[in-house]
Amino acid sequence: MPRQGVQYVNNEEPSFIKQFKKRIGHKDEPDIDTKRSIPNFDDDSDDNGIELEDEKPVVVVLKDGHLTQEEAQVEQTKIDQGPARLDEKIKFKKPIKRTAAQPEEGDEETAVSDLTKKRKDKTKKSKMSASSKPAHNKSLLSFGDEEEEEG
Repeated sequence: MPRQGVQYVNNEEPSFIKQFKKRIGHKDEPDIDTKRSIPNFDDDSDDNGIELEDEKPVVVVLKDGHLTQEEAQVEQTKIDQGPARLDEKIKFKKPIKRTAAQPEEGDEETAVSDLTKKRKDKTKKSKMSASSKPAHNKSLLSFGDEEEEEG
């Protein structure tokens, strides 16, 4: 079948469909034109570039030649002020769910241990529910073996 004569005509929606959409407050889904437009990420209020104290990495110095916390901060400022690296792959991580009660500054260690305990409990519960399925007793099916033994 030759496709030379095939054309697509984008007609306007009928008025009754427009009225239905207007009544229910329907918003149009993105189409191919909106897909090609460049999104504006300037008004991201969630990520304002400020890193909270509990989100910063913890510095552990094992030997004398390793970086200290101050040296790591100096290196981080150099990286932040330098040009952006466009050749690196962008990596996204799944965020950790937080409870409604945020831990206080003194309770950070207990909050971390509580999170790990909760995760372990969840995995134990899921393993127990998977292993607690009833086992089938194969000896229930006798097929008249008792009658043959008696006679």
